[in-house]
Amino acid sequence: MCKNYFYWFIFLFIFTHSVSADSKDQWEFGVGTTAFTVPVYPGSSQDESFIIPFPFLRVKTEYFEMDEGIRGYLFESPDARLNISADFAVPADSDESTTRNGMEDLKPVVQIGPSLELVFLGGRRQPYEFRFSLPVRTAIASDIENTENIGWVAEPRLTYETMRSSKTGFAYQVTAGLQYSSQDYNAYYYDVPVSQATALRPAYESEAGYGGYFFDLVLNWRDDNLVYFAFTRYKNLENSSFEDSPLIEDNNYFSAGIGLAWIFASSF
Repeated sequence: MCKNYFYWFIFLFIFTHSVSADSKDQWEFGVGTTAFTVPVYPGSSQDESFIIPFPFLRVKTEYFEMDEGIRGYLFESPDARLNISADFAVPADSDESTTRNGMEDLKPVVQIGPSLELVFLGGRRQPYEFRFSLPVRTAIASDIENTENIGWVAEPRLTYETMRSSKTGFAYQVTAGLQYSSQDYNAYYYDVPVSQATALRPAYESEAGYGGYFFDLVLNWRDDNLVYFAFTRYKNLENSSFEDSPLIEDNNYFSAGIGLAWIFASSF
């Protein structure tokens, strides 16, 4: 996914656990800024750096969360959950990449679909949780004028996260996962049409299948109404179904960022 993990980190992880584990329904408003470095697209050897201010809205109820992504709970028991989850990938200007130069730009991509979660230890409102998740999402690429379904993505993962025992303090989340995706999804990012092929960028057609493994680490510290955070992702594309694409320049890459947020209104 093209740079999506940074927006994912910002809206999914930065304010995760920003309140105590035993809280009931909650909401918070705030503002913040984050600085991060990402590849132009997964597999690119070129990086981009950003400094982005952002508003923050956090909502947590029995059946809905805007915190670790946007999740609507369809079913929940102590050991299992079924929810609706979403993800977002920002667009990429192909002129920013030597390898993609001259190709079509990548549109923003929205993913949405069900996610099955099995809880092994702890729980959603406990001090910690260790779980297996299987999100399966359809992906829609759109620049408003043109919209297309570009296939689906499945990302089985294991996550261990901690929640604060009080309003302030330290929390973290560690995730390890795999990616599998459809042929048309991989084609959107890694195909080279004959019309856009060059001597250094031969035509290429992707296949469905394995898309690599990843590790995420997110840390945050809350002191009263200030939240300090840092995040990093490592992804490995070796043996992926699109590894032979001429658009793959680097099979191993890191992305990372830091930030600060101020929460100025809350329900507690």
